[in-house]
Amino acid sequence: MKRIFLLGCFFIMALVTGMAQTMDLSQCIRYAMDHNLALANKIIESEISNEQYRQTQRNLLPVVGTGTTAYKQFGRSIDPTTNTFVNEDFFSNNFYLDSQIELFKGFSRINTIKFSKLQYLISTENARQNEIDLAFSIMNRYYDVIYFKGLIDIVKEQVNLSELNTKKTLKQIELGLQAESDLLEMKAQLASEMHQLIQAVNQYEMALLSLKHLMNFPENNELEINTSNIQLLNVLNVVADTVYNAALLTMPSARIADMDVAASQKSLSMVRAELLPRLVAGGGINTNFADSRMERLFPNDPTNTAMRIIPFKEQWRQNMSQSLYLSLQIPLFERWDRMSQVKKAKLERQMAMNHQQEEQQALYQQIVEDLQRLESFTKEFEQLNAKTEALAAAFSIAEKKLEKGLINVIEFYTAKNQLAQAEADKMRTLLQLQLTGNTIRFYMGEKIY
Repeated sequence: MKRIFLLGCFFIMALVTGMAQTMDLSQCIRYAMDHNLALANKIIESEISNEQYRQTQRNLLPVVGTGTTAYKQFGRSIDPTTNTFVNEDFFSNNFYLDSQIELFKGFSRINTIKFSKLQYLISTENARQNEIDLAFSIMNRYYDVIYFKGLIDIVKEQVNLSELNTKKTLKQIELGLQAESDLLEMKAQLASEMHQLIQAVNQYEMALLSLKHLMNFPENNELEINTSNIQLLNVLNVVADTVYNAALLTMPSARIADMDVAASQKSLSMVRAELLPRLVAGGGINTNFADSRMERLFPNDPTNTAMRIIPFKEQWRQNMSQSLYLSLQIPLFERWDRMSQVKKAKLERQMAMNHQQEEQQALYQQIVEDLQRLESFTKEFEQLNAKTEALAAAFSIAEKKLEKGLINVIEFYTAKNQLAQAEADKMRTLLQLQLTGNTIRFYMGEKIY
């Protein structure tokens, strides 16, 4: 019955796997980057910063505006065309076109452009950092899936072996060569291993579900992980300083800290510009029309006093005026507000510099720790590899001894469990070694996805 249940479980898993979409690590990461909503928002934020940067460039252009105003005057009012009081109703219409450009403000506009460019680059690096964080999160969950899938294979092999030995023991009991207590021990071991198998399957499904959620992969679609590319990587023979110098140029966190310092310096320059005079140039064109402005209909006939409104086109031309101006504004006293802004900008620059050093120290420390882990995992894997080979040989001998009755069931299962544990530890260490190695390679600028 247990055998049928086990075969049923794996038949269902195999059927599901056959309809699943198979992905390796790079494909999982790329899929996540294409579908992760948090990353999509970071990219949108970068595009917003880019538009803000472009607008600061466009702010160097003059401001141009035009407009018109229409009036209907009643009673005593000033005729805009003659600037005299009149006691009659009339309609007037004003038109204007003016332009203004800032000539000097302590190079504030230039520094604003440079500051906005740095903010855009920072937002771009933030999006890239988000990509890296997502990639490493995917990598961790990807290796979790592989580990639990491998654990299923190990436990399944143990179950199959226990079932085979149980059948052999039944025959031995029938022949009177073994005691029934050995059979009970084997059945207990088989039940324990089947429980371990169920746990491994549950852990695998939870790890796969976590990976799918992070990838924003449809829950109704099946995902199968490709494990064919999991192998021992070449040993990295590098020192911390070499990795650190490369990471300073490639890691977004380090680049962001550098650009934060540069941006704080530009912010200080922008605040200092507020202490300097501001020179603005401008000009405009104005004209108007009023139906109160009259002219003689027959100017060459003194006896004919008929009047008419001067035509719109003629008033437009006659009333047109032009102007040019320069405006100089000099800040003298604003209750030390601008000096206070300068002091705060200096302190913020110092904070940015401190954060830069802190980020560099944290990066170096992380690299040292990763290299130490890499060395430790390498040695551990070599030791576990040798241990697994030795335990496999010992188990093979124990299996033969059990058949000959030279050892009891407990001694046999001790050897069997030790081998299974060593295989699981070896697989876990291999995945940790691969993850740490990929991290170091990424620090050095190697593309891992």
